[in-house]
Amino acid sequence: MTPIRNFILQGELPTDPMEARKLRIQAAWYSIVASELYRRGFSTPLLKCIDNLQAEYVMREVHEGICGFHSGGRTLAAKVLRAGYYWPTLKGDCAEFVKRCIPCQRHGNVIHASATELHSINSPWPFALWGIDVLGPFPVAKGQVKFLLVAVDYFTKWIEAEPLACISSTNVQKFVWRNLVTRFSIPYAIVSDNGLQETPFRLTYGVDAMIPVEIGEPSFRRQHFHEESNDDSCRAELDVLDERREKAQVVAEACKQRMSRRFNSNLRPRTFQEGDLVWRAIGLARRNASEGKLSANWDGPFRIRHALNNGAYKLEELSGKVIPRTWNSTHLKTYYS
Repeated sequence: MTPIRNFILQGELPTDPMEARKLRIQAAWYSIVASELYRRGFSTPLLKCIDNLQAEYVMREVHEGICGFHSGGRTLAAKVLRAGYYWPTLKGDCAEFVKRCIPCQRHGNVIHASATELHSINSPWPFALWGIDVLGPFPVAKGQVKFLLVAVDYFTKWIEAEPLACISSTNVQKFVWRNLVTRFSIPYAIVSDNGLQETPFRLTYGVDAMIPVEIGEPSFRRQHFHEESNDDSCRAELDVLDERREKAQVVAEACKQRMSRRFNSNLRPRTFQEGDLVWRAIGLARRNASEGKLSANWDGPFRIRHALNNGAYKLEELSGKVIPRTWNSTHLKTYYS
């Protein structure tokens, strides 16, 4: 703003003819009133031109002062103009000021857009890769059981489940040994969370299962069942079971690729480097119930300790204390200071 003030008061112009012409056009919008520079505006007749230090005070007072309500950058810029102030980078500075506001970051909206690509988990053969999870608690049943420990084979989608009264490492180890290892041999890997054209039963045993209703009311296939011919057919089906499994795997891989393409089409990548400061989303389990819907959506700041693969990060507090487990970039956002 100094060149415009000097031109109005002293008639100083740049040596470059193009810059001088540009300054004359700009100065037509300005005037000096009581030794203060004002700009003719559309929202108010005169807007007082202020420097960076004054602009910082005005934005802070309007945004978080006694009459402020932590509005967005665009609303903040409009309020500053209506208050009668102006500087050349007003709109951008207001957006950056709101971005750096700690309460606004802490209570900012939860980001629902995916930050990393979808990575499919593939199993090379049946019962090599199992996913295990705990469901519940459910209403207490006979034997005081209220949890359900479930394991699903990634290839066949075969399910093994067992009710438990309590979840402990001993019970999980017994479940894995009794239901997985002794029945299907040692799995290659077990995944936990810290549509096929074949049924799981058919991919496992090579034949379709008989549903309970067929016992009380025989269906067509039940009425025409012959044990000797059925035994021969079962053996033949077992000989071609590998081919059926391979076809099912091709269908599963194609389905996963379609899901990945659809998922990645709405991707908004967010990556961080080691040492970056980030906010961490507060889930329902860690949310303060007494604050209700007014509770903060983000916690922090935290520092990126290690950047792992596929959007996973290790976090630490500013004091250096390591945060347990890894965190996906979907649950993180940049901290602005």
